[in-house]
Amino acid sequence: MKTLIKILLIIFCFGCSVPSSSKQEMPENLEESISYFQNEWTSSELSSFKNKLEYEAIAEAHFGAGLWIRNTWIKGNRNVPLANYFTSLGINHPDDISSIILRSLHRKLNNRIIDVEKQVESYKAYWKLIKECEEKTTVTAIENYNRFKVGDMISIYMPVDKTDGSRNAVINMCPNVSWKFDPKIDLLIKGIVVKKFNINSPSNVFFKVKINNVNRSDTDVLMEKVQIGDNMDFSLNGLTVE
Repeated sequence: MKTLIKILLIIFCFGCSVPSSSKQEMPENLEESISYFQNEWTSSELSSFKNKLEYEAIAEAHFGAGLWIRNTWIKGNRNVPLANYFTSLGINHPDDISSIILRSLHRKLNNRIIDVEKQVESYKAYWKLIKECEEKTTVTAIENYNRFKVGDMISIYMPVDKTDGSRNAVINMCPNVSWKFDPKIDLLIKGIVVKKFNINSPSNVFFKVKINNVNRSDTDVLMEKVQIGDNMDFSLNGLTVE
């Protein structure tokens, strides 16, 4: 079974191999992590990884070597010294750790400056933006929850995802940052608030809305078919309403 999983991972990431079983000790820092792969991968695997563009190499290895790093070294406290090393840099997310290791390996193979400090700062900036967005989204959700009463008319604006060839209206978690409603593409739902409630937390707020009108009948809402007259629950976190 382990052999089958390894083969599937290699195929999925377009040739990015995962390390074989080894007697090497687990690495405790970035330098040792890089050396681990330099010793484990064959010369052809290293050459293939090296000769790809950096972003392509990292993306293609995400579900191969990257997944192996996350499952073998990071998750479940399997390698506490390495986790502590990255925590000391301010990096905690397993995806970030595996990406830094692979990006640093790629740069070393290409005789480029690893610049771990700049890598770390980019991830910190990303999570700072996410945190700020979540905080603003929560505040807006509570404001909207208090603004509407049961029986009020409401308009709900949702971006539409078409990546799989169908139309699915989704929640945009940062509506004030990265999205503007386009009536030709996106979904507008008009209805009546029939219930207000929260789940597990005062800030996790919802409306149950009776749907009176939609601007596109060919669009699922959060992967559900909807019809005029249906009652549907909407989380207000990330939802744009008027």
